[in-house]
Amino acid sequence: MSTPQLALLRRRIRHQHGVISLDQARAAGLSDDAVRRRVASHAWWPAGPRVFQVAEHDETPASRTWAAMLSLGEDAVLVGRSAAWWWGFLDTAPGLVEVAVDRPHQPRPRDGVRLTRRTVDAADRTRLRGLAVTTREVSVLDGAVSLGLDEGARLVDRALLRKRVDLAALHRAHARRPGRHGAALAARLLALADGAARSEAERRAHRLVRRAGLTGWRANAEIILPGFGRVLGDLVFEAERVVVEIDGWAYHRDLRAFLRDGPRQSALAAAGWVVLRTHWYELHEDPDGFVRALRRCLAGRAGLR
Repeated sequence: MSTPQLALLRRRIRHQHGVISLDQARAAGLSDDAVRRRVASHAWWPAGPRVFQVAEHDETPASRTWAAMLSLGEDAVLVGRSAAWWWGFLDTAPGLVEVAVDRPHQPRPRDGVRLTRRTVDAADRTRLRGLAVTTREVSVLDGAVSLGLDEGARLVDRALLRKRVDLAALHRAHARRPGRHGAALAARLLALADGAARSEAERRAHRLVRRAGLTGWRANAEIILPGFGRVLGDLVFEAERVVVEIDGWAYHRDLRAFLRDGPRQSALAAAGWVVLRTHWYELHEDPDGFVRALRRCLAGRAGLR
């Protein structure tokens, strides 16, 4: 094996996070005997059918992803949570590498791989850092659906907030794939992203407050603040002078809202009001925690009655 060939092989191994396929090794000039010697000496070890992990590189989620994809060939596409993680929308890789292969192919199951037999349309796939992967929009939608409503909402919200995808592109990706598994959940997540999260959060907060037996509150109530003017409180407990502010997703809290809310909250505090903030996630994931916090706040202000 020549020096340039060896340098090329090493660069490829580094790029692929310590993983190399048998076909790539052969193309770089290694004979099958040379590969066998590396395996026998534990310099390389099998990481899948016709795929090897190089011992001098640590095994990582990225190396396992490369191993899975190389073992399944050119038709494999990274999908679901694995695709969302590869794009950087998730901080942690899923336990199993999620890969789609074309329907006519019948690959054997692989350890550590979740195989889906479906064809990913050309409009929904691209290449990222050397691997075939679903597009950003499809990766966000499919990853969110596989995570379920609450964690899926966090994924969509984070992707929109970071401006890595836009809402129109998510809608187009969803429309291209009617009837897909999880389409109903994807539609609900898009509705929440369109602004329904806040109204749903308000309705849920109202139900929780009623169920807790808390009284003396009004929804969307007007408060007149001296020197500031008229403001509306989402939930107003006038006797205790407590306002509950309800947010939807972070995506909808832009800079203008932040700049507006700062002076507004300062004016409320100057007039003797306490502002308790909550949001869609808390109301869905920890409703009891919201009620406890509200009870504590009201109890601490009971002397104002």
